[in-house]
Amino acid sequence: MYDFKQSCILINKPSGISSNNTLKEIKKKLKQKKAGFSGTLDPMASGLLIIFLNKATKLCSYFSEADKKYEAVARLGKISSTGDGDGLISNGNPIPKLNITDLKILEKKYTGKISQVPPMFSAIKYNGRRLYDYAREGISVNRKSRTIEIFKIEIKKIDSKHLGINVSCSKGTYIRTLVEQIGEEIGCGAFLKKLVRTQIKDINISNSVTLDDFLSLQNAQDVKKHTINVDKLLNNTYSYIASSQEKTHILNGNKVKTDDKPCSNVKIYDQSKQFIGIGVINEQLELLPKKILV
Repeated sequence: MYDFKQSCILINKPSGISSNNTLKEIKKKLKQKKAGFSGTLDPMASGLLIIFLNKATKLCSYFSEADKKYEAVARLGKISSTGDGDGLISNGNPIPKLNITDLKILEKKYTGKISQVPPMFSAIKYNGRRLYDYAREGISVNRKSRTIEIFKIEIKKIDSKHLGINVSCSKGTYIRTLVEQIGEEIGCGAFLKKLVRTQIKDINISNSVTLDDFLSLQNAQDVKKHTINVDKLLNNTYSYIASSQEKTHILNGNKVKTDDKPCSNVKIYDQSKQFIGIGVINEQLELLPKKILV
C-alpha cells in the first residue's frame, strides 16, 4: 500500500463542483481521513487545486497564502447578484466601444496595490459563519476593504461583449470583484463568466491531472504517478541536512546552531534524505523548526 503520509496531488478542478466536494472525492478514492487544499475555488471556477494529505496538510497555508495566476473572461453590459454566472443576471449599461488604448489605461489603473471589498458570496468568516451563508439567507453584513496587489494584468477584447483578463496577483484577491471593478470603471457593468486558476506560487496547472482522470485510475502504481511528496513543491527553497543529534532536537521543536546563512525558508532533511519539515535560520545563525511533518 502506498504511503500518503506527506503526499500532494495537483488536481485540475472542473467547473461545476466545489473545492470541498473535490476534496471529498479524493479522500474517498484514496481511503484517507485527513486532507486539505490550497485556496478555495468557487464551484463555477476551474483550475489548479493542490490536495494535501495527512502530514502534508501542515503546509496548506504556505500555498494558500502564495501568489496566484488566473485566466478570466468578463461579460460586459450585464451584472450578477453573486459577481459570477451563478447569480441572478440583470442588465447593466450599454457597452462602449473599447480600443487598445482604453484597455492599456485599465491595465495601468489596476496594476499595483488596490482596495477590494470581499464579496458576500465568499468563504470569509463573520461571527463564526461564512459570508456565503448570510448571503444565501438574503443578509448583507459590513465587510472591511482590504488591500491586495495585482503584479500583472493583461486585458484583451474577445468580442464586443467579452474581455479576456489574465491576472498575476497576491493572496486574497477576488477576481469576481476585480471584474466588477473593471465593469464599473468602463461604465457598463460586468460579471465573471469564466475563471481558471493556472498557477499557485510556482506550481503550474500544466503539471496537474483532471479530477475525472484521477478518479478513474484503477491501480496503485497509476495513483502513485500522480502523487508528489510535499517537499517537491517547495522549489527554490534552501535544503538543510540535519545530523542525527540535530534531528532529535528539531523533532522536539528545539533550535539548533548552524554555520549557514540566515534564510526565511528552509527545507529540513535527515541524513537519509527523509523530509522532516520546514524552518528558518535567524540572524543568530540558529535553525528554528516551524512545521514538522514526521
